[in-house]
Amino acid sequence: MTSSATVDTSPCILFVVYGSGHIAKVAPVIKYLQAQGMRCELLALTLGYKQAERLGLVPKGYRDFMHLVDSKLALDCGRAIAEGNSHPDVDAYESLCYLGVNYLEWVEEFGAQTAAQKYQDGGRRSFSPVNFLGRVIADVSPSVVVSTGSPRSEQAAVEAAVRSGVPCLTMVDLFALPHESYVRYKVFADRITVLSDFVKNNLVDAGIDAARIAVTGCPAYEPLFDIANQTAATVLRTSLGWEGLQVLMWAGNLEEPGEGVTEHFLGAGLALDVERRLRTWVASRPDVALLIRYHPSQYHLFPDLGAQDRVYRSNPVQDALVAQLHLSDTVVVQSSTVGFEAALIGKRVLCLSYSPMVINMNFDYAKLGLGESVSSPENLLRVLDGAPCGVTNRNAFPPAGSATARVAQEIKHLIRQQRVYPDAMTEINL
Repeated sequence: MTSSATVDTSPCILFVVYGSGHIAKVAPVIKYLQAQGMRCELLALTLGYKQAERLGLVPKGYRDFMHLVDSKLALDCGRAIAEGNSHPDVDAYESLCYLGVNYLEWVEEFGAQTAAQKYQDGGRRSFSPVNFLGRVIADVSPSVVVSTGSPRSEQAAVEAAVRSGVPCLTMVDLFALPHESYVRYKVFADRITVLSDFVKNNLVDAGIDAARIAVTGCPAYEPLFDIANQTAATVLRTSLGWEGLQVLMWAGNLEEPGEGVTEHFLGAGLALDVERRLRTWVASRPDVALLIRYHPSQYHLFPDLGAQDRVYRSNPVQDALVAQLHLSDTVVVQSSTVGFEAALIGKRVLCLSYSPMVINMNFDYAKLGLGESVSSPENLLRVLDGAPCGVTNRNAFPPAGSATARVAQEIKHLIRQQRVYPDAMTEINL
């Protein structure tokens, strides 16, 4: 008597995503496709792994593909550069695997001396594990590869898919402005889903074929309009004792070394200066409250300035952003996507136009018509107390309807296709 295991031959979609915010972009699409009986594999990197688990997904990490490399050598490489590359919300072993596999790819491709120089010059921000992601694609054998528009492993997955002849899709979640690394890539996915017509026009201006681009909206922003999150905001307001108060959110980031970054602003300097000014403002105004929410990958690097009446410092890994946005009346940012999410639901957005990050990236919500400019540290409280200005660039907003369904439809369309050469596809029957 013989028996055979049932082999699932249905199409598989491989998602390669890192960071908690990016997981929020793909999670609704994964669940939507799974509900339709489709197989999805998620390679969730760094902060994305735990966030994926929180959202009810079953992710994989680099650690699950160590059989594709010399694992001992990779882990040795990881240990050698581990210092300064840890995070309390990322598993230590996964960090070693991630760092080691990426560094080992340099060693294998360029030699030990050049690998060391590349790491000295660019650190982990220069990682681009195209060869490793090619092995992952061969191991998983997906029908489609999906990423968001981020560098390192995500763009490497797109490039590996193109090399392998596997259709791929990139979900671009922001504006594709000229300064962004995405518009300077040499290899693009077969299909690019974007937030709005404004983004599509920016990509076309950058030389990308309009036929590749679908205006779908971004699934990550759909929860903003879920009534349950508005209810959660009401519950949060009550728990904080902030009934009747105007709430200000400070969603800050570290300032990285670069042009115009003084010692006073470097690292946490600018953000802490803003926080101190806002704490002083709250202390002088019994009708306001302050919610401090630093970037999820950086919050542990900001010192706690202590307890204060009507001030709450959030743990962004544990506290739901959407409820906090609905709770807030005004949101202050440098270049965080939190500013755009706030604008989408009608919140007042103040952009620190004097921030070197904003200047060097040329990413200013005021210039984009989505917020108001704060031109100097001394101007912050004056703008706060001034009359608000509304959004003037609604062309940046997504179309009405379900972005999740539209992105899923684009993925399913790719499943029904087969690349003949990198820039052309032909229909086939599944």
